[in-house]
Amino acid sequence: MPPQDLMVVTDLDGTFLDHHDYSFDAALPMLEQLRADDVPVVFCSSKTRAEITALQQRTGLDGQAFVAENGAIVVGPDGKAITGAGAGPANAGLARLRAALDHTRADLDLHFATFGGVTDEVVATWTGLDLETAGDARRREASEVLLWHAEDDDRAGAFRESLAAAGLDLVRGGRFWHVLPTGRDKGTAVRLLVADHARRTGTAPRTIGLGDGPNDTALLDAVDLAVVVRGHGPEPGPLADDRPERVHRTTAPGPQGWAEGVSRFTTPSVRSHR
Repeated sequence: MPPQDLMVVTDLDGTFLDHHDYSFDAALPMLEQLRADDVPVVFCSSKTRAEITALQQRTGLDGQAFVAENGAIVVGPDGKAITGAGAGPANAGLARLRAALDHTRADLDLHFATFGGVTDEVVATWTGLDLETAGDARRREASEVLLWHAEDDDRAGAFRESLAAAGLDLVRGGRFWHVLPTGRDKGTAVRLLVADHARRTGTAPRTIGLGDGPNDTALLDAVDLAVVVRGHGPEPGPLADDRPERVHRTTAPGPQGWAEGVSRFTTPSVRSHR
C-alpha cells in the first residue's frame, strides 16, 4: 500500500503530547518520516480550534485536517468545516449547552466548575498551560470542559441522564470531563474525515488511530488499526474489535508510546496490505 493511502488520526494530551509538560520531542523523528511519506497526520483532540492550529504551526502540519473539541468541530484540509448526516450542527448552540449545564448543576446541587465560568489564570492553574494557551483553551465553539468534584460522584448518573435529555453527551478525558452535542464524538469525526478524503482523492485511506483516554474509545473503534497509548489515568473503554492484529497497546507513555505505536503499524508489510 503506498504511503499516501495511510491516514494517522491522533489524540493530543497524553498521546502525542506528554501528560505533564505537553512536550512532543520524542514523537518528532516518526512525525518527520510521516511527513516525508506524505501521510496525513490529523490531530483529533478535546482542544479548541485555536489550540490545534497553533500546534499545527509548531509541528509543520499547517493545512492538515483536524478535529477539535472531541469531535464537535471537524475541519478539512481546505480549512472548511466538514459536516454529515447525523452529526448535528458543529458550532451552534453553545449558549444553549451552557444554559443546560447551569440548570442541571443547580437542579442536582452539583459543584463542578467549567472553563467558560472561570478566568484564563484559573485554567492555567488547572492545566499547567501558559496564560496565552489557557486563553485559547477557553475559546470554545461547541462544547464545554468540566472540572468534576468527587463529592458529586453519586449524582453522575443523574447528571448524564439530564444532559442526554437535552441532546448532550458527557465524555471523560485524561484530566477533565467534556460536554458536547450528541452525535459529535471522535468516531463520527473520523468517518467524516475518511469520507471527505475519499471524495477529494478517490481513495479511502487506511486509518491508524492513537489515543489514551475514555474519550478516545470512539476514535479507536472507528479506525482500521488502533493504538492504545499507555496513559496516566483511565484507559479507553472496551473496544468493539480488540484483536491483537488490529490493536497495539504501548509499553511507553505519551510521545514515546506514540512513536512506538505508529512504528508498529507503518512497516512495509502493513503498507502493502489492504
